[in-house]
Amino acid sequence: MKFIYYVSLTVFLSFLMGNHPVLDSISTRLHTPRGVLMSLEIHQDQYGNEWIETANFEIVNERQFIFQSSHQVLKVDGQVIYTFNPESKQVVVDQILPDEFSIIDLLRGNFEEITVKKIENNSDSILLEFTINEMNISGSIMIQTESFIPEQLVLYYDENNQINVTINSFNELSANKIYDEFNISEWEVIDLRN
Repeated sequence: MKFIYYVSLTVFLSFLMGNHPVLDSISTRLHTPRGVLMSLEIHQDQYGNEWIETANFEIVNERQFIFQSSHQVLKVDGQVIYTFNPESKQVVVDQILPDEFSIIDLLRGNFEEITVKKIENNSDSILLEFTINEMNISGSIMIQTESFIPEQLVLYYDENNQINVTINSFNELSANKIYDEFNISEWEVIDLRN
């Protein structure tokens, strides 16, 4: 399930960086100078098992963002990714390798593997359907027409495995960022970068 959340987060983030005029508009809206905080509800149905979780997703800037749920925190700072486990008070530190294509590349805005399939423009929303070719994942994202704020992201891994991310709130960051609360000084560090 951790992988599914990570893939979902990655795909969600990939749309925030843009590779199509609609996606570029979302990116512009989300990368404000003050940053963005979104409250998410994640609903996953995987082979008859169902999970619902809430999370916060904070974009500080194009190089720094954080995903916080009750089970884990993923923090990215440039080429370094931190995975915090609140239960064990451990943080795994890893390096994003520049020569390998991975799910992290989508976080960085590499969209060579994403194909926009269809765009439907309704009066108050835009529905964009897409495929991630290399991963054989299809999905859709619903966006507010005038503000370009994403409302919902759905990923279809297969007919028995899908995830639905609903954006419940969208706000500019305050001075007290979640990102700043997570530093490795008070955690047991497992460094995988070597």
